[in-house]
Amino acid sequence: MKITNIEIKNFRAFPKTYQINLSKAGKNLLVYGENGSGKSSLYLALKLFLESGIDQDNTEFENHQNIFTEDPGYIKLSIRANQWSKEDTYEWSQRVKEETNDELIIEASKSKGFLDYKSLLETHYLHRESQTVNLFNLLVRTLLANTINPLTDRSLNEDWNDIQGPYPRSNAKHQIADIKQQISVFNDELFNRLKELRPKVSEILNKFGYDVALDFVFDGVTYNERKKTLDNQQLLLRVNFFNTQIPSHHLFLNEAKLSAIAISIYLSSILLQPESDLKILALDDVLIGLDMSNRFPVLDILEEYFEGYQIFLTTYDKAWYDIAKQRLGEKNWKYTEFYFNATDEYEIPVCTEDKPYLKKAEEYLKLNDYKACAVYLRTAFEKIIKNFCDKRNLRVR
Repeated sequence: MKITNIEIKNFRAFPKTYQINLSKAGKNLLVYGENGSGKSSLYLALKLFLESGIDQDNTEFENHQNIFTEDPGYIKLSIRANQWSKEDTYEWSQRVKEETNDELIIEASKSKGFLDYKSLLETHYLHRESQTVNLFNLLVRTLLANTINPLTDRSLNEDWNDIQGPYPRSNAKHQIADIKQQISVFNDELFNRLKELRPKVSEILNKFGYDVALDFVFDGVTYNERKKTLDNQQLLLRVNFFNTQIPSHHLFLNEAKLSAIAISIYLSSILLQPESDLKILALDDVLIGLDMSNRFPVLDILEEYFEGYQIFLTTYDKAWYDIAKQRLGEKNWKYTEFYFNATDEYEIPVCTEDKPYLKKAEEYLKLNDYKACAVYLRTAFEKIIKNFCDKRNLRVR
């Protein structure tokens, strides 16, 4: 299953109707956009659409309506099992709310991976006032919440909710024993998830080429009978750099290494999510903290570990966008550029498909603009030669 077309009307930054055609095959999408051009609104459109079927706090489309128009908006996703199958279109709007309750959308929401730069900060920057990085809330309530125990068919989030109280009186021995047993079940489940997560994180982190190793330290949640509270909600991130443990790694390592650690944790957790026919992975400006050379491993990781996913990747860096286009090719990817036009009242996003050079040459040929046709034809030829030489380590003179 892949998304083949995205149609957005009057949602957040989009004040009118916008369409992005991903072809019948449902290609991946790389988006370049200036800050404020609407690329993050596209990211949120996908995320909120998928979540609207299961998140009770996020069911009202009107909360995200473009503020400059009263014309009701919507988000429509067209989905195919393959390029030869029937296309089904699902809508989320103020008028239509039930279509995202479909099992396909709900499963996709549970298995999805959505990551932006602000999310990365939860693994280091938000802990700058502390000497340690506690990932308990991030892993338990977000990254691993939907992961399933194959024996019980229960999610970690369900096991966590079971121990949230109300808690028994101090003299209720049987009830106290029951809550302690439930806590033990939760602890065992989290230990098991971490056992699965560790090797995946290490494997992906190694792709960045840093001499950095990490581990998760979790001693188990305990019940405080006197205070009626859950104590020891700590899951500490331990980092070794050149085989030396760094006590406050988030205050010591540079941004590139911290970003690599964060990306590795997030992407690894996605690999533990439940299966779904529609698998979506969206990364919104997550490469900000990495220099140019360390962004290539991310593309390699996406290609190696997320082959079955439909990937949506956005960036504000035009130079990186152009380089990534050459690296990714045209077979499985589409490319779109977002800009904005300023009016007297507000800024309007402009969305244009970035077509292959040969396609552009053909279009100008049909318009009898031979000069423009020749420019794009030459550029296409130069790109072919460059790619040929790059694969064979030949110098282009």
